[in-house]
Amino acid sequence: MKKILLILTLLTALEGFAQQDPQYSLYMFNPLGVNPGYAGSREALSGVLVHRSQWVGLEGAPVTQAFSVNSPLKIRSMGVGLNVTNDKIGPKNIITATAVYAYRIKVGAGKLAFGLRGGIQNYNYNWSMIEYKDKEDQIPNTAVGSFVIPTFDFGLYYNTNTFYAGIALEHLNEAQFSFTKAMVETNNGAQVYSHVTGTIGKAFVINNELVLKTSALIRSDRQGNGNIDVNGSILINRTLQFGLTLNTRKSIIILAEYNISKVLRIGYAYDHNYSDLTKTTGSGSHEIFVGYDFNLSKTRVTSPRYF
Repeated sequence: MKKILLILTLLTALEGFAQQDPQYSLYMFNPLGVNPGYAGSREALSGVLVHRSQWVGLEGAPVTQAFSVNSPLKIRSMGVGLNVTNDKIGPKNIITATAVYAYRIKVGAGKLAFGLRGGIQNYNYNWSMIEYKDKEDQIPNTAVGSFVIPTFDFGLYYNTNTFYAGIALEHLNEAQFSFTKAMVETNNGAQVYSHVTGTIGKAFVINNELVLKTSALIRSDRQGNGNIDVNGSILINRTLQFGLTLNTRKSIIILAEYNISKVLRIGYAYDHNYSDLTKTTGSGSHEIFVGYDFNLSKTRVTSPRYF
């Protein structure tokens, strides 16, 4: 069995536990998970389920499940939503539940939305999973194993039928927490640092059968850690989509989406990391999603939407 000692654990000090939110290859199919301003933009009651297994074959590697649902209100200038995620890596398990509100105004050919997201994060640590090379480094038995902190996000999101752009500020409150009494007394606890995420996407209609879809995501935290994803995809007959993503995390992502019907869609992504880590595990990362839309205005005819 392959083990992660101190697993990406006290991940380069205790702050490391708090710095990294889940990473997704299929971010373009679950925009609410990226930006709270997206709520209501699909003009339907829309739900998405995501499962991601990262670095398959490596014990303690990240595994994430996410659920999001959003809808416009009868007052079409408003949207609401809900995000729930379960993220596990080594001894750490974080369950996040947040509510979303967006206010949308007509700007040019599209709509500009101002989104707010707020909720809680429940941290749970199983300290017994950690293997220590030096017993003196062992976490004391009195260490806190579970606690809850608040989290607040803000987002701007603009979209038309063929274009979108947004920016989101996450963990604005930068919550702090400590595992032991000594950390409290020395003010040496951990902190969730704020993140900024920018997204942009454009669909180019080639003909009645083919659409070229492009998107990019840029993410960074206050500590200077970040990544860039750039994607290009071909949509065939508004049914089947194939794409390729390159990013700065030393990985290449192959993805596909299949629109089973006008309301049901599924997708898959394989993330091949070409760092030394993949040489150790011999496997990459897998991600799947299922999305379903309940049309709230069946009599209304709309132009084709590509995002």
